[in-house]
Amino acid sequence: MIPLHPARKKKLKPFGFIKGSPRKGRFYRKSLITILLIASIPGLITGMTMYWLVIGQMEKEFNRLHQNQITNRAENLADQFSYMELSLSHWAFEPRFGEELKEMDYVYQFTETVDIMKTLYVLQGSNPLIQKVELYLNEPQPILFNRSYSELTDLSLIDSYNEYLRDGSHIYWTDRIPGQPLAERGTKNAGDNSAHLLHTDPGEALVLVHKIPGGSLSPFGALIVKLDNKKVTNLLKTLTPYDQGSTFLMDQKGNILLSGGDHEGSSSKQLNEEIRQKVDLSRDKGSLLYTFEGITYSVSYGKMNRIDSNWFYVSAAPITDITAPLLSVSKGIVLMSTAGLLLAILLSWLVSRRIYTPIERLLGLLSAESAGNTGNSPVLPAVNVDEFELLEAQWNELVMERSTVRKRLELQMPQLRNGYIMQLIQGHLSAHSEEDLRQRLEDLGFRVRDQHFLLVRLQLTGYSKLSGRFLEQDKGLVTLTVVNIIEEFAEQRFEQACVLNFHDLSAAILLTGEEEKLKASVLEWSEELMVVINQIMKMNVTIMVGRPTSSVRDIPSLFMELEQAEAFHSIEELNQLLDLDHLTFTHDIEHSSYPFLIERDLIHAIRTGKEEEATDLLREFLKQVTQRQCTIYQLQQMMLQLLASMLHLMLQSGIPPYELFSGRNLYDELAQLREPVQIEAWLKSEVMTPFITFMEQRSHSGLKPAVERTMERIDQQYMTDISLEACADLEDMTPYALSKAFKQVAGINFIDYVTFRRMDMAKRLLRETDLKINEIADQVGYQHSYFNRIFKKQEGLTPGQYREQWNR
Repeated sequence: MIPLHPARKKKLKPFGFIKGSPRKGRFYRKSLITILLIASIPGLITGMTMYWLVIGQMEKEFNRLHQNQITNRAENLADQFSYMELSLSHWAFEPRFGEELKEMDYVYQFTETVDIMKTLYVLQGSNPLIQKVELYLNEPQPILFNRSYSELTDLSLIDSYNEYLRDGSHIYWTDRIPGQPLAERGTKNAGDNSAHLLHTDPGEALVLVHKIPGGSLSPFGALIVKLDNKKVTNLLKTLTPYDQGSTFLMDQKGNILLSGGDHEGSSSKQLNEEIRQKVDLSRDKGSLLYTFEGITYSVSYGKMNRIDSNWFYVSAAPITDITAPLLSVSKGIVLMSTAGLLLAILLSWLVSRRIYTPIERLLGLLSAESAGNTGNSPVLPAVNVDEFELLEAQWNELVMERSTVRKRLELQMPQLRNGYIMQLIQGHLSAHSEEDLRQRLEDLGFRVRDQHFLLVRLQLTGYSKLSGRFLEQDKGLVTLTVVNIIEEFAEQRFEQACVLNFHDLSAAILLTGEEEKLKASVLEWSEELMVVINQIMKMNVTIMVGRPTSSVRDIPSLFMELEQAEAFHSIEELNQLLDLDHLTFTHDIEHSSYPFLIERDLIHAIRTGKEEEATDLLREFLKQVTQRQCTIYQLQQMMLQLLASMLHLMLQSGIPPYELFSGRNLYDELAQLREPVQIEAWLKSEVMTPFITFMEQRSHSGLKPAVERTMERIDQQYMTDISLEACADLEDMTPYALSKAFKQVAGINFIDYVTFRRMDMAKRLLRETDLKINEIADQVGYQHSYFNRIFKKQEGLTPGQYREQWNR
């Protein structure tokens, strides 16, 4: 219970005065009796007057109004058909439906073909009664346009469409559905087809045909407009103003074309048939009274001039339905007034106890609740207090509190909904059943019955180009802006859409809809969304559309598929739309060759501390990779391999990477990057520069030049019998000092570096030349037998096996 307002507490006193206050009981009794008498007596007089005097006059007046109303509505119906005929004639005389259609190549002239289909779509939407519009051409070959373009090959279907060119005049009405074979139309169209164009049976639709070109003596096509039978029937029902009776259309020979109305029972056709026989078709309009099964009908009919014939509308409405409301009102007034008098007598002695006791109990509950909240004894109202004012005050407080709680809930609902969907797609709710998940979604405002779900993942690219406008820490702000654009754009197309913000230039959208329309609508919407984001954010976007599902429990697995698909889009900075139904996952990177030679030179430049050269080689490495049109997955695999080579170099140099990088997971950091520019900047600033700086600080300034000269000497003379002692003599150092300095600066032993240079050249000669093995051994400074042993020790296979494997 809600406590009383503090301002009311001081006015409350015990309720003992109520049972001992006959004055208040008499007041309520007299007031109620007076009100009932004032309302009942005039009601009795009014009801009896309406019942005896007004009914007869109102029957005549309502009958006259009925006739006028039917005439106006029939004119409106005729205007609908006339507008349709005029509109179709206008389109038939359009130049696009002229003689040049005979000469068009509809496959090659694709733009004109699409324009024709758009024109048919506009014509279909020009009138709500139109269900479908088709264009049939029999020259140069049978072709059918509707929502698409198709060449007809079925002879029976072609013959069915050719009947539109043989039947009727240049523009005419028929009831034959486009493409309906003659054998399926029964006997009603047997014989002369042109004489049986409008014998519409129940369930069939009216069809308006206009031959093209307009005004041509030898038409070779036809515009075929099929009306929506249900909408035409509903429009026809407007001729029965009180939704009862019967309405139908007839042709000029008296045959019923369409029938509507709400007359029920097996006698409906009999009623229409008897009224049809009574209608005088020689008159333009008229009316009559007809009694059927004890009910008198007011029958109105009139002529509707059509472009190729005359139609007649007939409306039959029961007069009792016209006067019944007034009769019921008069009887109701009499009964209610009589009941009011009886109730006044009955309540005269029960009013005080029966009416006031609930108020007393309610005030007692509110007072007890208030006392419980304050810790005091119950305080009841004084004699001079209006109890209804107290109740009104409490009611207003309840309404205000309810409004406050509702506003808070509405403010929190988007966050609750997004949080729940985030948990759902990440698989945190896998222990819940399908029914529990659906119920929770309904509690959060989703409509899930008969709905399919579809996930869309969006990834922005080209952020590095915005470096002048945004900082690295502004990714969350950019993502939020894009999410707001997506939400606004989704509200215009879908009834239900939940957009999730991942704050890393990516987002996910959960959409719902009907199965047969959802996927196509999402793909079309995604293409439009790309254009909007391009124009507003000046960034490219990759959109991945998942597979629709009717099960909520399948959503997490579909989201995992989208995450996997993200690694397989192209690294090119352009818009990409990936459909999981047509995307093949592959982890094959053999077709994107790894640039080993550039990696070798890059590692060497890092080892020797040449930072500028290493930066240029890294840029060339990325250029070679991206020029091969590889995917994000392939780019990441190659860059992870390059990172592994760099870390291996550090281990060889005696520098543990976990100490240099303070235990950071470099592989995970690299895997989070998507754009080549970001990868280049990260490798340079986070891996190469720290290592080179550390190596420079570790090496002594006097020893580094000597080591560099020694390395250059090895690069130039590795094919000779170069030794550590000879190099030490040239630098005026002992072999031990030069060996130690070489290890500190280069990160590798002297003899290992000589072997590396010789093996590197040997592998190059094996790959690129046809020299014999012993000739290659001489060129790199080894004897033939020793060359085979050391090559196998270094590479794990003989020189001949290496050459054979490389040339496969």
